[in-house]
Amino acid sequence: MDSEVGRDSVLPLTVGLHQRIRAIATGVILLSRFGTLAMVALSIVSLNQAHGFTNTLLAAGTYLTVAAWNLVFLTAVAWREPIPRAVLAGDVMVTATAAATLPWALTAEAFATVAVPDFEPLAVSTGVAVALATASWHATIGACLVLAAGFGATEIPSPNYPDLASIANIVGWQVVTAVCCCLFIRRLWGVADAIDAATEQVITARERVAARRSQNEERMRHFHEQLRRHRALHDGPLRVLTAIAGRGPAGHPDERVRRQAAISANVLRGVTPDDPDGTLTELSLALVEAGNEIATQGLRVEYHFANLPDTMPPEVLHAFRHATGEALANVARHAGTSRVRLTALADRHSSPAITVAVVDQGAGFDPGTTALGYGIQQSITARMQEVGGAAGIDSHPGEGTRVDLRWPA
Repeated sequence: MDSEVGRDSVLPLTVGLHQRIRAIATGVILLSRFGTLAMVALSIVSLNQAHGFTNTLLAAGTYLTVAAWNLVFLTAVAWREPIPRAVLAGDVMVTATAAATLPWALTAEAFATVAVPDFEPLAVSTGVAVALATASWHATIGACLVLAAGFGATEIPSPNYPDLASIANIVGWQVVTAVCCCLFIRRLWGVADAIDAATEQVITARERVAARRSQNEERMRHFHEQLRRHRALHDGPLRVLTAIAGRGPAGHPDERVRRQAAISANVLRGVTPDDPDGTLTELSLALVEAGNEIATQGLRVEYHFANLPDTMPPEVLHAFRHATGEALANVARHAGTSRVRLTALADRHSSPAITVAVVDQGAGFDPGTTALGYGIQQSITARMQEVGGAAGIDSHPGEGTRVDLRWPA
């Protein structure tokens, strides 16, 4: 739920940023085009007053064509997103053709007396539109070359240095303006993309945190459920079975019944793990079986299992089972205690690395002065070494004993 809320709350911000950039580009294109068309209208009035037209029919046709096309262009810009490439290409071609045609309908004096007598501002607006709409260097430079060809077409029949310099100045103005706009919009889109990437990282991190939180909550629910069941078993059948298995007043007079009650009580302790990661696996069941044998001797085994693999090699399972049984038997024979803790854990970062520990708080002994018996040397240490594992004994007089079984070593 948290990840969904986070994504829903962040995504509209990034989408809105891209929409705003497109809106800015569209607004600049529209404003620049309206402004340049107004300048063209003023130049028509000035040319008419200065009697600058030599071919009124050609001039009128050119202006009407440009006006009709710009009506189409402005409509497409205002209502289509993104602006179709065909519309941008048509705009470049119409403007370049008009720039090449109009000078044939004007007098030479018109270029000297009237400000922007041809379509210079419109050509700049056209280059800006391509740059802002495409954010492409290739499209921008291509549009500028086509527009430059339109302005230079009139000088091909009789090239004149001053006129060529004037055209170069016009083309340079167009190129610089279009390139600046292209650089601006590319940087703006780059910032938006960086924000997108950062936002996606934030969303992903929040989803991971939410997933871990959900997983932890699920594990805790599982743990509390296991704890509730464990308490129910402890307060009910486990208490009864323990009492029946004992030799006190509540103990059953039949030795066979006491033995079975002890085994059943041990099984219940083993199959109700006290850890949220505890599950029934081949190893945990094998260790419970080892505890069954010692439970009939009055030794109460407390189990703790976590992260154990579902399966493991049979020979390793057999070694753990019998080495643990021998360690429990030693507790029953020598420790002088009625309780022992049996822990089986697997390292989360290994594949696999399992440790089984048998710990008692009994009499203990000094390994430095006490000779280890056959059971420890052969049934525990040698048995684990045969399957690539290891065993360790840690004991102190009066402080109990710990037997660690590891696989692999």
